[in-house]
Amino acid sequence: MRTVIHGGDVIAYHDGGHRLLRGGSLVYEDDRVVFVGRSYAGASDHRIDATGKLVIPGLVNLHCHATTEASGRLIADAGRRDFFHTGFLNYQSAPRGVTPLAARENLDIGNRFALVELLRNGCTTIVELGAVNDATVAFAGHIGIRAYLTPGYRSASYRVGPEGRLEYEWDEEAGMRGLERAKAFIGAHQGAHAGRIRGMLYPLQVDTCSPELFRATRKAADELGVGISTHVGQNLVEFHEMLRRHGKTPVELLDETGLLGPDTILGHCLMTTSHSLAALPGGRDLEILARSGSTVAHCPLVFARRGNALESFHRYRTAGVNVGLGTDTYPRDLVSEMRWASLLCKVVEHDFTVAAAADVFNAATLAGARALRRDDLGRLTPGAKADIVILDMQSLRIGPYRDPIKALVNCGTGDDVETVIVDGRTVVADGRVVGVDEEALRREAQQEAERLWATVPEWHWEGLTTEQLSPTAFPPLDMDLQ
Repeated sequence: MRTVIHGGDVIAYHDGGHRLLRGGSLVYEDDRVVFVGRSYAGASDHRIDATGKLVIPGLVNLHCHATTEASGRLIADAGRRDFFHTGFLNYQSAPRGVTPLAARENLDIGNRFALVELLRNGCTTIVELGAVNDATVAFAGHIGIRAYLTPGYRSASYRVGPEGRLEYEWDEEAGMRGLERAKAFIGAHQGAHAGRIRGMLYPLQVDTCSPELFRATRKAADELGVGISTHVGQNLVEFHEMLRRHGKTPVELLDETGLLGPDTILGHCLMTTSHSLAALPGGRDLEILARSGSTVAHCPLVFARRGNALESFHRYRTAGVNVGLGTDTYPRDLVSEMRWASLLCKVVEHDFTVAAAADVFNAATLAGARALRRDDLGRLTPGAKADIVILDMQSLRIGPYRDPIKALVNCGTGDDVETVIVDGRTVVADGRVVGVDEEALRREAQQEAERLWATVPEWHWEGLTTEQLSPTAFPPLDMDLQ
């Protein structure tokens, strides 16, 4: 079926970059774009009036976690000071023999909730980090999202000793078994749902994987022809643990084990020798990253909440590092992440000219596609996949604008997404994911989160209650006011 989208501002791709086509037409047939131009006079089966709207390529989210995110929501404005700027260690670590909060979640509820949120906010392609199973693949196929999915694995788990000290519980054989399960998962699901589902190997964190597991991962990735993603440079605890353990920065260790390369995505990668908090002279981490061709998946909001920032989006790109964007935890709104990436970089660099709207938009589209080695994603040009997002630009919040991309980056949110098309199939219509009862799903996620929050005393090393660990913003009122 041939569909024409006409009358809107189209972000077209030409001669190696995005171009603004005002009042243009975009035509797609089946799963491919076939025409982009001023007007289209040919035959069509369906027409979409995009007047007053912005037509962009589907957003590529390089780093996200498919959960209800009850864990992360619990520690807003809270957490252990000795974990420095780290959030996840507060809920991914527990005493030996005790299941931490993050591992207690109903995977099915969390996966469905997150995948719907991602698609609803214009992310047509996602890289999900680790918490997936066969049901995740089936649901992703059902709603039509393009997803890189594989269960994660590691050699060690985070544990908390009797006095609260962070420890590592090692089981190298478990890590190798996890790699084998991931390989089998890829074999079972690679190319499912008309090719929208693909695999990627996920050794979960640089400090929980042995060098041997990283080398085995590189060997397996090369044999399978798939990419690799891991968490690295997340916090000072990890950075200095790797220096003590190996005498190398996390980036240096990954380089030595052969994990880095054009097929590797590094989640976060804040804490490198370029960061002011690292306090390590003579570093060359950015040089290593650029030389290897690896991609950094930058998730600015989640670290801003913990009082930290990449130093910086501009500096990495100037060094030659490919930098894409991800949402990590919540909210899963890549439109807003573009704004956070831009503003935080300007603040860090004390320079309002860096991380311009075009730069962060490119990161959410072209850089993401480059990381996945896909020249058919992240752009609207004949031959590219028909992954298209239409945004309503006629809201008071966006207001008057001259440049739709600057308006989107500075004023837009995922709520402005009106239509999402993946592989030529409309999967979001009138701001709602097709075939999903979003309100019922939200209620289900709320119930699951409340169940998880009630378990805090069961896994917290001091036995704190939920309110003790994470007090509400204001104290409760338990009396009538007259």
